[in-house]
Amino acid sequence: MISGVIAILFGILALFVPQETILKLTLYFGILILAGGFILLYLAIKNMKAEKPYALLLIESILVLLIGGIIAFMPGETLRVFLILIGAWAILTGLLQIILAVRMKGVVSRHGIFTLNGVITLIFGLLLLFNPMGAAAFLMVISGILALVAGVLLIYLGIALRGVGRRA
Repeated sequence: MISGVIAILFGILALFVPQETILKLTLYFGILILAGGFILLYLAIKNMKAEKPYALLLIESILVLLIGGIIAFMPGETLRVFLILIGAWAILTGLLQIILAVRMKGVVSRHGIFTLNGVITLIFGLLLLFNPMGAAAFLMVISGILALVAGVLLIYLGIALRGVGRRA
């Protein structure tokens, strides 16, 4: 039931303040990456004191700390760059899918589905490239709707299974 309540709270935030929610999620992941970097740094120092191999662990910890710091301290810019990269990738993928669909016209009977998939992927990429935060907010709203539905189902399941633990 607790998971259901958390999902509903996330769904409400995602629906009513999608851009702020995605920025906070980006910040959260940046902090998690930073925490992982500090753990790696601790392990590298521990290996250094124990005279065990530590160089690669130290380099990894520094890189993870840099990446986590950039994400945590510049979540908006990091998210925007990430979304633009995904947009560029989707544009390339969509174009390649369309080209492949055109070439498969005489070979595969349902090449139109491949073409449609390529067009949808291309449009998605263009949206991300030219309006990354708007597209991210839209995806966050969709995630919010899904989270609300999942939350209600989890709460229902929790109520339905309430006495099962004691009976088992």
